[in-house]
Amino acid sequence: MQLRSIKEKWGFLSTHKVFVGCSGGVDSVVMLVALKTFCTDLEVLHVNYSLRGLESDGDEQFVRALCQKLAVPIHVKRVDTPALIRKNGGNLQELARNIRYSFFQEQLSKHEQGYVALGQHSDDQVETFFQHLSRKSGILGMSCMLENHNRYVRPLLSYSKSEILHFAKAYSLPWREDRSNYANKYTRNRLRNIVLPFLYAELPDLKEAVLTLVKTFQDTQKTNVYLAEKAIHTFKNSNLWGYVDFDVLEEDVRLEVLRCFGGDYSVYTELVKIRTAQKGKWVECGEYRVYKESDGFLFVLSKVNVDYLLVKEQVNELPGVFTKEEIYLDATKIQGELSVRIWEKGDRIFPIGMRGSKLISDVLTEAKVYTSARESCLVVVDAVSVLWCVGYKVSRKAIADEQSQKILKVQIVEK
Repeated sequence: MQLRSIKEKWGFLSTHKVFVGCSGGVDSVVMLVALKTFCTDLEVLHVNYSLRGLESDGDEQFVRALCQKLAVPIHVKRVDTPALIRKNGGNLQELARNIRYSFFQEQLSKHEQGYVALGQHSDDQVETFFQHLSRKSGILGMSCMLENHNRYVRPLLSYSKSEILHFAKAYSLPWREDRSNYANKYTRNRLRNIVLPFLYAELPDLKEAVLTLVKTFQDTQKTNVYLAEKAIHTFKNSNLWGYVDFDVLEEDVRLEVLRCFGGDYSVYTELVKIRTAQKGKWVECGEYRVYKESDGFLFVLSKVNVDYLLVKEQVNELPGVFTKEEIYLDATKIQGELSVRIWEKGDRIFPIGMRGSKLISDVLTEAKVYTSARESCLVVVDAVSVLWCVGYKVSRKAIADEQSQKILKVQIVEK
C-alpha cells in the first residue's frame, strides 16, 4: 500500500468536499492520513454510540485530538444507543448503522458535490460476502460493497488489513482498538475471528477466489442496472410496463426496474401474482401503485397531487388553432365561480358536437383511460355543471364563439 497509488486512483477527490468517517480505529485513521496528503477540503465525522462508557468517550477524544493535529474540522454525533435499544428494541448493529448513515446523509445534503469516505478493506469485503451468502442474497447483495457508489467512496477497499497495519506502523500512526471487535456474539466477529481463519488455513486461495466472484457479481449488477434503465426509458412517458417488454427480461433485471421505483423482491413476487388477477389489482411500490392492466403494469403515484391552480385570462379573440391545454369560455354564460377538482361518480358533461349529456366515466372509457389512472382526472366546473373534462371533452354550455364579447382563456397548472 503506497500513498502514490492512492492519490493516482482517488485524486479526483481533491476538488471536492470529502467527509471522512473516522472511528479512531486503524483503518479509518490510515484513510484519513492518506486523504489528507492530497485533499484540501476534508472534514471528519465521528459517532459516539455511548456503548462502551469511558472507552467510547476515549475514542471521541482521540479522534478530536487527531483532527486538531491534522488541522481538520470534526463533527461528532453523540447518541445514547443503549437507551434507544431499551426503549424501542431491535438489532443493535442495525440501529448503529442507521444512526451512522443518517448522520452521513445529513452532512452530504449540505454539499451537492461532496463525498463520504469509508475505511472498509478487502477483508471486510470477504466477511460481507459470507454474511450476504447466508442470507440468500441476490446479485445485488452478492455484489457486496462498491468502491464508489452514490457519493460513498472506499479508498482502501482493494487493500488488505495486513497492508493497512503495515502502513500504519511504517508511518508510526496511533489508533484505538475497539475491544467489541473481539466479542464473538456478533456474526461478523465470528466470521472474522473463527470461521475465516480456519477456512484460509484449509483453502489458502479462498480470499482471492471470493474477491474474484464479488467482482463478477458487480459486473453482472452493472449490466442489470443498464438493462433496467433501458427498459424504463421505453415506458417512462406512458408509465405502462407492457407485458411483452416485461417477459423478455430476466428476473434480476425486472427486480432492478422495481428498485428504481422504490420496490424490492417482495414487491416483485406480488407483481407476478397479480399478473393473473383481475384488471385493476395493484401493489405498493415505493411512492407508486402498480396496477394490473390488460396489456401491462401501470405505475401511478400513490398520492395524487390535486393542488392545482385554475388560471383565467381575458382575451380579445379566439385562437386560430385550439389545443388540449386550454379552453375558451364565454364569461357571460358561466354560472357562479369556476373551480377545478377530481371528477366524481355521476359527473356529466354536455360535449360539443353531440346532443344531450355524457357521463364523465363514459368519456374516460371511450378515451381508453386506464382504470388505475382515472382517479387523477380533473374537471373544471361552475356552480351547476362540468364545463371541461380536462384533456378529453369540452362542454358546449359556456363555450366561447365568434359572437362572444367577453372571452376567458382557462388553463390548469400545478401549484
